[in-house]
Amino acid sequence: MQLFQIPPPPADLTVTPDQQAIAQRQTLLDVAATISAVKTAEDNELASQCGSGIQKMLKGVEAARKDLTAPYLAAQRVIKSTADEFCNPLLTAMDRLGRLASAYRQQEERKAEVERQARAAEIARLQEAERQAAEDARNKAEAGDLVGSLMADIVATGIAAATDAAVAAPPPEAPKTSGQSFQERVLGWECVDIVALYAARPDLCSPPTPKASAIKATCSPERPVPGLRLFWESRVNFKSR
Repeated sequence: MQLFQIPPPPADLTVTPDQQAIAQRQTLLDVAATISAVKTAEDNELASQCGSGIQKMLKGVEAARKDLTAPYLAAQRVIKSTADEFCNPLLTAMDRLGRLASAYRQQEERKAEVERQARAAEIARLQEAERQAAEDARNKAEAGDLVGSLMADIVATGIAAATDAAVAAPPPEAPKTSGQSFQERVLGWECVDIVALYAARPDLCSPPTPKASAIKATCSPERPVPGLRLFWESRVNFKSR
């Protein structure tokens, strides 16, 4: 997909310093090379003049660089603004779909947890039944009831097989959908008072807005911050296929 129709940048862009600037630089370098030590006031004055000349040239080069790149930076800002304006409705729609998908995934996770608990309870019941059947077989054998002992052994063997099958079966899990990744514990935040937030934690602000990266890196709902509403949430992220 080609979103923009703009002229391509020059393919053969070259930037060459002016010959006069090169000559001035060389003069400064030659003078600097003659100063191998500063032992007198005259030496110090010469070093100061040469250093000031170098600093002046460095500032001039930086100013020229900024002048030359300003149009490119302005074009970059225009392109980014256009891209943001184009993408914002898509981001809003994707966020809404993600929240809907997250709610569904949480529902399925709760169902899977109920099934996991039922599976654990059934395994525990079978293990107890297997223990009781083995004990019954042993008691009958000790009492001389060989037929009863044999029948109890058969029952214990059947229960043991059922127990092994229950243990070997994979535990229930919420269904996974291709193209999605699920995060169960993600920091959510909302700025409710930027003045209070800046007064309490200026490191979390890039005035006049909160600094999302700093909030996500250092905050948690367990440590309240004035001006922020912090909470844990589940989130579904979509992957490009």
